[in-house]
Amino acid sequence: MQEKKDYILDFTADQPEDGKSIFSLSGPGKGKSLLRSPLLYIVLLFTSVGMAFAFSWFGPVFGFICIGLIVGIPAVLYSVVNLKFGIVVLFIISFFLQGFNRFAAGIPLGIVLDVFLVIMLIGLLVRKWQAGDYTLASNPISIVVWAWIIFNVLEFFNPIANTQAWIFVIRGIAILMIFYFIILYAIDGVGFFKVLINIWIVLSLIGGLYGLFQEFHGMMPFEKAWVAADDFRYKLIFNWGRYRIFSFFNDPTVYGVLMSFSALFCITLLTGPFKFLYKVFLAFSAAVMGLAMIYAGTRTAYAMLPAGFIFYALLTFQTRTLAFAAFGLAVGAFVIFSGIRSLGPFLSTNSLERIRSAFKPSEDPSFQVRERSQAFIKPFIQSHPFGAGLGSIGIWGQRFSPGSMLADFAPDSGYVRVAVELGWVGLLLYCVFFIVILIVGIRNYYRTRSPELRAYMAALVAVVFSLVIGNYPQQVLIQVPTILIFYAIMAMLVRLREIDEATYKE
Repeated sequence: MQEKKDYILDFTADQPEDGKSIFSLSGPGKGKSLLRSPLLYIVLLFTSVGMAFAFSWFGPVFGFICIGLIVGIPAVLYSVVNLKFGIVVLFIISFFLQGFNRFAAGIPLGIVLDVFLVIMLIGLLVRKWQAGDYTLASNPISIVVWAWIIFNVLEFFNPIANTQAWIFVIRGIAILMIFYFIILYAIDGVGFFKVLINIWIVLSLIGGLYGLFQEFHGMMPFEKAWVAADDFRYKLIFNWGRYRIFSFFNDPTVYGVLMSFSALFCITLLTGPFKFLYKVFLAFSAAVMGLAMIYAGTRTAYAMLPAGFIFYALLTFQTRTLAFAAFGLAVGAFVIFSGIRSLGPFLSTNSLERIRSAFKPSEDPSFQVRERSQAFIKPFIQSHPFGAGLGSIGIWGQRFSPGSMLADFAPDSGYVRVAVELGWVGLLLYCVFFIVILIVGIRNYYRTRSPELRAYMAALVAVVFSLVIGNYPQQVLIQVPTILIFYAIMAMLVRLREIDEATYKE
């Protein structure tokens, strides 16, 4: 049996305990001979020439599709063999998919995520079948995940629901939740866990840096043209006399929320037992993401960051952290409620006023609109315990139920959307879903003995809390990459505790 280091692109934890690969992998001899084969270079040459002609004859969209097929098909197939490889690729795709969609409007790029997830699910099922393991994950988080999936599936029988809309929406709920189980299975040690964490931080840092490029350099001409092409998009992005940055994402809201909880994660990790250079990297990342969050102009993100850090301070209950939280709250209160007009070269009057508006909801017109909308829909929610069915509001409602009362209703809040579509019974289950995740995370934090894993655990639970808060004023848990990161965090909260327990038993 060859050692793991002899294999090419070997994420070896996907192999069974006996060391044999579930699917055959190429050893070093075969791999080297393949790389030296003239046939490989001939194939690459003809592929490159063909791609050049495809771009010139049929345009960039067709060329990108060809590249996607050439690169994507082998990647998808290899994801069946190697779940970890598929997870890493899926993480990267989820960050750049929205930006690529600007150049390929009309192409259902979201199906790429579905294909990857279904393929990896097949790989997971094959592994469990070969291992003779037919058990389901039985921890509390897995139970509420199954309950939520089943409840949404049963909405198909809702007598007032539109079955066509249900078919489109259930795909995004059930298939995306598969990611939780895949992560739960794939994380078999601290090594791969750290790989995922660092990929998240690095990709968020890249997004933050490009957002700051948009702010200080100005948006590229094609970006301004894309913003101006749609009146609603223009009003969303250009307000308060300036462009809100959105990096390579679709809108500033998704971008601002991502920057907020990613900055929170980096800040909270600074108190952990990590090397000095890694802490410098975390501090730099947090600064970039925090500044990008401010220029994105998302009020929800402004509230998520302090809420998450206060929760973290109370969870860890360390004197240093509590003192820092108190100092931060005092400075924040002074900036928000004083008449100061600017704060250094980065925080202008415009930015400060937008931050202040997030903490003065009574003076915010958009918040008042949300209150009126919720008052309008409240009688409907009370009289429909199982809601109007999946896809009854938003873009799906406009597509499948045009002209209905709910088709043009803007829920804004993630909780309001659930209450309208799934009723107050569904909303109750939705809240239980979050409560269980927080309880498990808090319990596992106090039971974890490794200082390093405790630091990760506390930071992850703080991120979950910030997303639970942010889901009230916005629908923060319906867009990638946020939703995939959230499902990954759920799995990490379970696996870190198991890894810690196994380590101390050994």
